[in-house]
Amino acid sequence: MAAYYVDSSVVGHAILPDGDRRAAAWLDARCHADDLVVASRLLRLELVRLARREQLDLADVDAATDRIALLSIDDTTLRLAETIERHVRSLDAIHLATALRFDPNLTIATHDNHMSSVAQALGFPTDDPLA
Repeated sequence: MAAYYVDSSVVGHAILPDGDRRAAAWLDARCHADDLVVASRLLRLELVRLARREQLDLADVDAATDRIALLSIDDTTLRLAETIERHVRSLDAIHLATALRFDPNLTIATHDNHMSSVAQALGFPTDDPLA
């Protein structure tokens, strides 16, 4: 069993009608393999905002996030996000801090090259399901 931390650059494609179908296929494969797929609770917020912007059914967000273990964000996670020295957007720093707190051996699944670079600098292996 493998363990992955997934971000919205992947799951967003899985819910968008014109998104890259490789994202949905990757998520399906991880779930069928009984791999552990986790993300910050922030992922659901990002997906809901995306769905509202694109006027999508929130049931699509539910279907995607029901397959992912969502991890809480607390003050300790936010403080850890502040300590990441490489430049990364605030929400990505929260994602990375959440992954660090949960398991520093997770593979970070992202389609964002900069996020991947910072994750690797923090010692995470990375995977781009859309590559």
